[in-house]
Amino acid sequence: MTSQTYEVLVAAVCKLLNSTHPVRDAFHKHGNGSYRGICPSNKGIDGCIPYESGLAHNAIRLYNLAPEVMLIIPEPFALDYELDGEAHSYTPDFLLHLRDGRRAVVEIKYQEEADTPENQRRFQVIAPLIESAGGLFAVLTEKTLRNKVLLHNLGLVEGQRHRHIPLTAKTAMLQILREGPASLEALSSAAGDVRLVYAAIGQEWLTVSLYKPLRPSTLIRRI
Repeated sequence: MTSQTYEVLVAAVCKLLNSTHPVRDAFHKHGNGSYRGICPSNKGIDGCIPYESGLAHNAIRLYNLAPEVMLIIPEPFALDYELDGEAHSYTPDFLLHLRDGRRAVVEIKYQEEADTPENQRRFQVIAPLIESAGGLFAVLTEKTLRNKVLLHNLGLVEGQRHRHIPLTAKTAMLQILREGPASLEALSSAAGDVRLVYAAIGQEWLTVSLYKPLRPSTLIRRI
């Protein structure tokens, strides 16, 4: 591939990274003729995001609670590329529009499949293209998305996400956070109920790492 051809390809990828709608319907039929499902999301174009696998569903749940993610586009574009002199097309699982203006392209794979020589070679071609266009590229597997601590914390926060937070509780929590991050215990005491802290995390005005156990001493910060 000549440098001029590569520059043209990178320019095309730049446009793809600004996609705002799926390039195809993610509801592909499975063997029993039924669709996999949809996940409610205020970060989807239509208020919900379709998914093809349980792993993809886990990813949407994670991104729903990630304050840095503003928009989630499933199967956002088809990227044409060349490998070993042959033409190929690649459609990622998700394109994320991030709060800081960047774009992240995400591929969801089981680890065994991600590690195959064929996929490794594909990723070695695709990742530099996306990164040259200013985007981020990541492959997420069950090792990340099926993490037991993460799944437990997702359940805690999702269960309280739509809980109403009284103004007095919100004011009390924000007062503590004026001086910086505060512990889960301190925020729970201020709000009067730990569930209100989980609700604030779910509503994305507080943030914490969901990959670590949520203990009384866990530090939580304001977004």
